[in-house]
Amino acid sequence: MVTTKMKNDRQQRFLQLADAYKDVIAKVCSVYSSDSAPFADLYQEVMINIWTGLESYRGDAKVSTWIYRLAINTCITWHRRNRRHSLGVPVEGAFDIPDTDSSTTESIRELYRLISLLDPFDKALITLWLDEKSYDEISSILGISKANVATRLHRVRARLSSLANQ
Repeated sequence: MVTTKMKNDRQQRFLQLADAYKDVIAKVCSVYSSDSAPFADLYQEVMINIWTGLESYRGDAKVSTWIYRLAINTCITWHRRNRRHSLGVPVEGAFDIPDTDSSTTESIRELYRLISLLDPFDKALITLWLDEKSYDEISSILGISKANVATRLHRVRARLSSLANQ
């Protein structure tokens, strides 16, 4: 039987996680958002999955790893469910680009545009790397070996470089 105290504890834990990881969730949702896959829809799906998954979180992984994995898997699943939606160019303004000189801002925009052309798994991989996650953390979040992280990351960077030169 679920008591009022248990409901309040769960709600409090959810609100704390939602606040502590809102930037991480927003970043992942931004990478997967496009005109046909609105940021707000993806963000809401992630929040729903955090709420429903909160009771089953066992603490085997760090909370940040769990949040990243949940956010990435939610976005990828959303796109699989909605195949008619492309993983195309992100919505304008979806990425939080710091105020810097205009050439740097344009370079960052171009990088995100190129990332939007990658497949969903590679998007997740490069986004985690750009977030300065260690190979161990990336391995844990994506469920692949550390050696596979290094190999795939090398290929993704080469693909981005190739796309940039086209």
